[in-house]
Amino acid sequence: MTAGIIQNLGKNLAFLRKNRNLTQAKLAKASGIPRTTLSYIESGQGNPTVKILGALASTLGVSVEELLSPPRPSCLLVREADLKRQPRARGQAEVVTLLPDPVPGLQFERLNFKPSSLVMGIPHSSGTREYFTCIQGRVAVSVEGQDYALNPGDVLAFPGDCKHAYRNLATGESQGISIVVLHVGSL
Repeated sequence: MTAGIIQNLGKNLAFLRKNRNLTQAKLAKASGIPRTTLSYIESGQGNPTVKILGALASTLGVSVEELLSPPRPSCLLVREADLKRQPRARGQAEVVTLLPDPVPGLQFERLNFKPSSLVMGIPHSSGTREYFTCIQGRVAVSVEGQDYALNPGDVLAFPGDCKHAYRNLATGESQGISIVVLHVGSL
């Protein structure tokens, strides 16, 4: 590995370990790697094997790529204009992705509905839960044929693996936030 990658690894390993409230001794025990090896890696002097990298990544719940990549700043500001947008229902609605970094098993989106729009939801994998919050206007959410009218601030929790749809009940535009939590077994 190059000196830059070794430095990245040391900084990332120390950050991830501390962020998970682990001492070097606890991480050593959990990963099966000697504590002195961890200390050497964190100091930016180690050159670990692929096996050690794999064990550290697995224990910390990250990819090897994340261990080796340049450390990211702790905050990331994404401007409204830079959010990923996807038209739905032939342009009657827009889905705006609110997570700039993918999080396995989680979708967090804002839905913008034009007046009188109807958007069919896509059933997710078995065991998924969906949480929809109306933030502007009035939105009806239909789950397996049962309609629920939501006003701003209302939240509907429902099985995301069922047939569902969203309909704007307001005369103007409506907005909602959708949080989809995939079932752990489906990841």
